[in-house]
Amino acid sequence: MRERISTVPLPGFSRRDFLRSLLLASGAVLLGPQGLLEAAPISSGGRDWPGGWPMPGNPIMVDTARRIVKLYTKLQLRHLTETTSHWGIGYSGGKLADKFILVSSAEPVAFHDALVRIGARAGNNLPLDGYGKFIGGDRLILSAQWPGLPTPVSLHEIFYDSAGKGFDIRFGGNRAIAAEKKTGCLTCLESCPIGISSNAVYPHLSTLQRMLRPNSSFRGKPERLPNKEAVPIVVFYRLAA
Repeated sequence: MRERISTVPLPGFSRRDFLRSLLLASGAVLLGPQGLLEAAPISSGGRDWPGGWPMPGNPIMVDTARRIVKLYTKLQLRHLTETTSHWGIGYSGGKLADKFILVSSAEPVAFHDALVRIGARAGNNLPLDGYGKFIGGDRLILSAQWPGLPTPVSLHEIFYDSAGKGFDIRFGGNRAIAAEKKTGCLTCLESCPIGISSNAVYPHLSTLQRMLRPNSSFRGKPERLPNKEAVPIVVFYRLAA
C-alpha cells in the first residue's frame, strides 16, 4: 500500500511556504530571479524535448550543414499584452532583459559568432547616430517551435506588428558595441546599431523619435504562443540562400 504524502503544513511553516516547497521539490518549477517561481524547462531526457534542440545550459546549437543557428529562449508572459517598441529577443543577463518578448541565456557575442559559423556575413553598417538608416547584412529566416507544436511557425505568426510591415531580419553584426553596451539585444524588431540581428523593414530611430512617432509596436501573439510564463521556445535562424 502506497504512503500518502501529507499536505498539512509543518508547525511554524505557512501553507504558502509549504506549497511552494512542494512545487520546488517536484521539479515542476524553479526558483528564478528575485525569488520568483518559474516553469521548469523540459530536460533533454524528456520525451517531448528533441535531442537536436538547445537547452538552458547550452542555449545555442549550430547546424553548419543546414546553415541554421538554434537558440533556446523563454517567453515573458506580460509581453503577450504589453507592447514593446522594438525589443524582440534578448539575453536574460542584459541590461534590458525585461523589455524582450523572448529571453535567452545566450550572450550576444556567442550568438554573433554562431551566425558567423554558418557563413552569415555581418552588415556592420549602422552607426549609433545613423537615424533614419537601415541595417544591412545577410538575411536570416526565423521560425520558432516549442514542445507539442509539430512544425515550426514563422516570426510573423508569433509576433504582432501594429504597423503591419513585417520582418526582414538581417545579421547586423555589431559585435564590439554589443559587448560594450551590454543591452542584451539578440534580435531587435527595427534596424539597430547594437543588436546582433535586427529588422531591416524599419529604420533606426532616436529615443525621442520613437516616443513621438514610433515605427511600430510589437508583442507576442497570445492566440498563437503558449499562454504560460517561461515556456521554452526554440528559435531557428536559417541563413537565406
